[in-house]
Order: sequence, then structure tokens, then C-alpha cells
Amino acid sequence: MPLVLLLILLSALPDAMLVPVLRDLLVERYGASAEAAQAFLAVNLLGAGLAVPLVRWLRRRWPAWTVAAVGAIADAALLGLMWLPIGFKATLAVRCIEGVADVATFAALFQMLGSAGGRGAAWRMGVGASVLIGGLGGGAVLGGAAVKASAAGPTIAFVLGAACCLATGIGAWIGAGVLDRAAPTSELPETTPSKRNGPLWPMLLMAASDRATGAALTAVFASFLARNMGYDPAERGRLVGLPLLLMAVGAAPAGWLADRLGTMRVRTVAAVIYALCFANVAWLGFSTAALSGVLLLLGIAAAPLLPASLSLTVRGGHGTGGLAAFRAAGDGGYFLGIVTVVAVGAWVGGDRLPTQQGLMIGFGIGHLACTLIAAHGVRLAERRAASVA
Repeated sequence: MPLVLLLILLSALPDAMLVPVLRDLLVERYGASAEAAQAFLAVNLLGAGLAVPLVRWLRRRWPAWTVAAVGAIADAALLGLMWLPIGFKATLAVRCIEGVADVATFAALFQMLGSAGGRGAAWRMGVGASVLIGGLGGGAVLGGAAVKASAAGPTIAFVLGAACCLATGIGAWIGAGVLDRAAPTSELPETTPSKRNGPLWPMLLMAASDRATGAALTAVFASFLARNMGYDPAERGRLVGLPLLLMAVGAAPAGWLADRLGTMRVRTVAAVIYALCFANVAWLGFSTAALSGVLLLLGIAAAPLLPASLSLTVRGGHGTGGLAAFRAAGDGGYFLGIVTVVAVGAWVGGDRLPTQQGLMIGFGIGHLACTLIAAHGVRLAERRAASVA
């Protein structure tokens, strides 16, 4: 488990490393528009969807360690290719393919984490989620600091990302060659539909709704704080970062709690609180104390969401392919959240306070509805399994 957690951390660093220097990498380097630069992030999500059938095919032939190693090394090669001056369109194409490698690595690592021995699945997934979120935050900080300190310019972010992915691939290859002999249970074969314990769609729905609200939190809430409430950049950073920090810190304890009280039960209660807080944050900006309190509760409620959903996916026997689909659904939800914000903003004016308040309420209601539908689906599956047994 320690090696898998280290590899999750290394593989997460490149994901956010490019975000702080996106303008420098694409707008200034290739003369692309700001909107086209945003497409650089979106095409990676397209690659995530294409990864699902490929990961299923690979897992029927290779152990998870090997899939993680090949995915990470391919990711390193693709990031290195984007470091070269290949032009904006070619960079977009490579970025799309890089999304496939990224998802394959993620799915294989989390399957190994979920099928490892020891404590409950939700606790292990909570630890993995904490490491993953910490890696994303650390990647953003590392990317910005490296570009500022390096004479090579913004392209150093590609080099650092490739180095992290290469280290991930080497570590996974060591696991495939050495550790797997001592812990063969971490290499459970890919399951077939007849061996799975329940449907996958509830977990995909939860993943999509979680990431959609995350997109709204960064896209709508930050704008709300800046344009309508007058918070300075430092205050905005603290307020937006507060729930993310609590998610990272609280994921492992939340997973531990879910193993003892029931994974879906904890997830449902937490999601209801999360949705209610989410719908109300845009009404509380006039009071920093009230807003901070709701964001504190929002972060605590958000902590069980990812580990619980990952745990349900693993315990349902959906294997690496299911985890790849989970990641792709989350990326799709994030993309849908951004598109919704942009579309509504273009239609009625995204900078207006009523629009921002309406968007936050709408996303909160949508998340609550998805939670209740998914919980009902999981309960029906459990009843069917109990009746067959």
C-alpha cells in the first residue's frame, strides 16, 4: 500500500502542474486565443472517455501493476512530446491521447489500492483520495514555482510532469516485478459482468455530479467573490481553498467512518449536507464569518464523497475498467459543469449576482437529485443480491 500511495502522489502532480502556466504555454508560445487555451484542458477529458474500453482490454491481458507502468511511461512520453515546438493543433491532439494514459494509470493504481489487504476499502480509498488531492494541490504550486525559478521558461512544466510520470512508471514496474510476488491479491483479474455485485451507473452518476459541482465552485464561486463581493485575491484563495483542504484532510477519516456505519449511508448523509451548503454559499458573501462557516461545513461534508464512491466501485467488482469509467464520468461531469456555467453566463449574463446565485442553487439541487437517484439504485441492487442469496 505505501508504494501505491507514493505512485498516486507522483501521478497526480502533473495533472495540475500545467494550469498555473497555461497562458504562457499556449497563448504566448503559439499565439492561441484564451478560449483555445481552455480547450487544451477539455480535450484531455475526451481522451478520458476513450480510455475506458482500452483499459478493459489491457486488464484482460496484463496485471494492474503493468497497466499502471505502461500508462505512466506513455504519459511521460506524451508530455515530453508536448514540450517540443510541435504547434498548437498537434499539441491538442497529443493532449487528447495523454488523457487516455492518465486514466489508465489512475484506474490501475486505485484498483490495486482497493484490492489490497488490511482495513476496509473505504478507508484505503480515503487515504488514496487524500494523497490524490494533495498531489493536485502540490502540482499547481510546484508548476508555478518551477516556471518562476527556471530559465527554461514555462515549458519546464512539461519536463517536470514527464519526470513525475516516468518515476511513476518505474515504481509500478518495480511493483510488477517484485512486490506482486509477495502480494498476489493486489493483482485480481478484471471481472466479467456475471461476477459483479451490482450496477456501475450509480457510482458514475455520483462521480459526474461531484465533479460538476467542483467545476461550478471554481468557475462561479470565484467569480462571485471577485466581481460581486469585492474580495481581494488572497481572500478569494483562502475561501475557495478552505473546502478543498478539508476534503484532503478529511477523506481518510471519512472513509474509516464509512466502513463502520455503512458506505452508502455515510455518503448519502454527507451529500445532502454538501448540496444544501453548496446552494447557499452565494447568498452569504456579505458576511465573511457566515461564508467561512458554511464553507467549513461544505468541506467536511465533501470529504466522504470520493472515497465512498470509489469504495462502492471496487466492492462492486467492477475492476480497473470500472474505475476508468468512474474517472471518465467525473471528467465528463466537470466538462458539463463548465459548459453549463459558460452557456448560462452567455445567455443571461454570468457576472450578475442573481445569475451566480441561481447557478449555485441549481448545481446544489442537481447534486442532491443525483445522490438520491444513485442511493436508490444501490439499495435496489443490494435487495436483489440479498433475495438471490
